Amino acid sequence: MSEPIDSESLDAVLLLDGRSDAATVQSVDKALVIVELLMRHGASLTAREIALQTGINRTTSHRLINALINRSWIEKDGDSSAYRLSLRWLILCELAYQQRNVLDELRPALEHLSELTRETIHVGVLDGFSLVHVDKVDSPERVGVSSKIGTRSVIHTAALGTALLATQDASEVERFIDYAMCLPTPDRLDSPVRLREEIAEARRNGYAVDDEEDSIGVRCIGAAVRAGNGEAVFAISITGPAGRFTRERSQLFAPSLLDAVDRISRNLGWNGSHRDVPVNET
Repeated sequence: MSEPIDSESLDAVLLLDGRSDAATVQSVDKALVIVELLMRHGASLTAREIALQTGINRTTSHRLINALINRSWIEKDGDSSAYRLSLRWLILCELAYQQRNVLDELRPALEHLSELTRETIHVGVLDGFSLVHVDKVDSPERVGVSSKIGTRSVIHTAALGTALLATQDASEVERFIDYAMCLPTPDRLDSPVRLREEIAEARRNGYAVDDEEDSIGVRCIGAAVRAGNGEAVFAISITGPAGRFTRERSQLFAPSLLDAVDRISRNLGWNGSHRDVPVNET
């Protein structure tokens, strides 16, 4: 019969177990940091670049990279010394996307925003140089804004479109400007300078404003939702009659909109904030 473990020995065992658990959690956390970096970066990175950008020392970084390779989460990029997310990762992401409807997942956040603001909430995505409305929650007020899912808008006249355009780099913005200046009236972009100013303001504030440009009597503010790699995937707007949804009222609810898109973006793997998003304007 074995002798009972005294209290000091038991405390030592529990301490070692606790340290082991803590080390495991730290390793998992650091491994996920590496995966998220590769996801956000969108391109292959060397072990040295991974270590520098994550702040993980090179020895630990190499060990974690090898563990992720063994589990087929990341892979070597051809014959280079760089690493990228694996095909297995991409397949699992696609399966997860098919099993969960993104718009259904968004619905509670959109409904909460509508109840809070008492206005209509729209969701829009870019399709080339057009904006497509893919979902909405109607205002609980008796008087609201009439809109239909599936309708298209000119990007530069809608807050949803301007918010998404503001996430793109200067070359993409200029490509759109060249396109929009050739559109027929009334959709043609007449003032590229003003659009650039609106984009700069949207980048500073984290949201764009449609002050009756798209439809007379309708005002809205919109902000982009970003995925793990920082790329904007869609935008959300608060829209209401200009007489009720005044400039002052739209500014009052701007923080609520930013909180909503920040929360949704974090659920999609993004760790930034729409109040301070660096954009390449060169």
